[in-house]
Amino acid sequence: MERKDYKIIEETTLPEVNTLVAGFPGIGLIGGISSEQLINSLSLHQVASIHCDDFPPTAVIFDGIPRRPVRFFAGEGFLLVKSDMVIPSQLSFSMAETIIDWAVEKQVEEVIIFDGIPGAEDTEDKKIWGAVSSHSAEKQAKKLNVELIKRGAISGIASALLLCAHEKKLEAIAMLAESSVHIPDPRASAALLDKFAEYCGIEVETNSLLESADQLEDQYSQLVDHTKKAHNEMKHRSAHPPLYG
Repeated sequence: MERKDYKIIEETTLPEVNTLVAGFPGIGLIGGISSEQLINSLSLHQVASIHCDDFPPTAVIFDGIPRRPVRFFAGEGFLLVKSDMVIPSQLSFSMAETIIDWAVEKQVEEVIIFDGIPGAEDTEDKKIWGAVSSHSAEKQAKKLNVELIKRGAISGIASALLLCAHEKKLEAIAMLAESSVHIPDPRASAALLDKFAEYCGIEVETNSLLESADQLEDQYSQLVDHTKKAHNEMKHRSAHPPLYG
């Protein structure tokens, strides 16, 4: 695999921490929603960013100022890496390798990855599954109170981070929330964050996620009803074509 040209730009002195959390857009946008909620709820501050020549030319704007789409934040005793863009599949492994190598250099002892897996869309009970980089990381899964996937597959940068952590002998666990596939799932993100907060011994505000979930589900339900009505009207019209004399 050809290594892409990456550079991690440290913008301030980094705190010494044991844990790196990773949240990237994926199924149900679990990683993105959860990491953004952590930043806002805990007032995490940006400490670094990633530059890659092969990234699409993208900048995110905050208060009128451009930022790179992949950034590191710090606070509450951990580092968080998040992305405001979907990582192209051809860059997933080189990106993961860059992050894991940097974590090892910073003497991080564990990596926790937020992501989603397909699950039931009509239930409020969102189960959180786990996958670990090695058997030695199973104690993290037990403390997080997540059931390990015995057999299956995951994809995207979450899988790349786990594989790279395995190869570098760094303990890592992926927290995988059962999620809606078709729309963002704040409810699943809230369930994931509740377990993470308990594991870390911190408080993370998730009520706003549940409120947004209710609103999102209502909007989606209205959209589905509108689509079905439009579809039925089209079928009715096709069954009774206009007559021309």
